[in-house]
Amino acid sequence: MDFLYFPEDKSEYIPGIISVVIIFILSILIVRLLTKASRKQVKKLNEQGYPVIYDRGEMQKDSDESAPTKQQANPDASEEPQHTNGSPTKKP
Repeated sequence: MDFLYFPEDKSEYIPGIISVVIIFILSILIVRLLTKASRKQVKKLNEQGYPVIYDRGEMQKDSDESAPTKQQANPDASEEPQHTNGSPTKKP
């Protein structure tokens, strides 16, 4: 098996491990930056008067803290949202 290379000297693994750790840390930072930017954009849209509706998440709780949700008002209701236009948004 010439295409597989396993070095006898295990110190040759160190640069590969270091690069994987660096890429992993950078990817986590990028995801956090993107989520923060997305939240800022959603807040700007809310301030401009555009409704932002999440099935689950922070924005739904922030916008409707005083009003009870459908599940709180009627605990026997199904989890699937009832929309008159289009197909249901619940994924299988």
